[in-house]
Amino acid sequence: MRKIFEILLAAGFLAAILAADPVRKISIDTTCLVKNVWGYNGRTPVRITLVDGKITEIVPLDNSEDPAYFKLVTESGIFAKLNGKTPEEALKVRLDAVSGATYSSEGIIRNIRAGLKAAADSLAAHP
Repeated sequence: MRKIFEILLAAGFLAAILAADPVRKISIDTTCLVKNVWGYNGRTPVRITLVDGKITEIVPLDNSEDPAYFKLVTESGIFAKLNGKTPEEALKVRLDAVSGATYSSEGIIRNIRAGLKAAADSLAAHP
């Protein structure tokens, strides 16, 4: 019985810590947000994840870009370049198109910018 009480006490303590310091996670998917932005072969949506107001991940979503050209974009570091920044800070960073995959990378950059703007607006509306 004492062991059960200790477990419940520990769980309650952990719950109190988590309630006192909640992690705020936001995920922006540009699939529906940006419908008129295309790369070379089609739409180039991304998902931007923020934890406590800072970007933790930007990942490309399903698209119709040529895999060889799109690999140039993913290997360019464009998706990790903004990690650790707030949306406002990230919007000030210059993202360059990738040589050899210009249309694909420009589509990605426009999706990232739209997602960052939506994230900034969301954070401003719900501080």
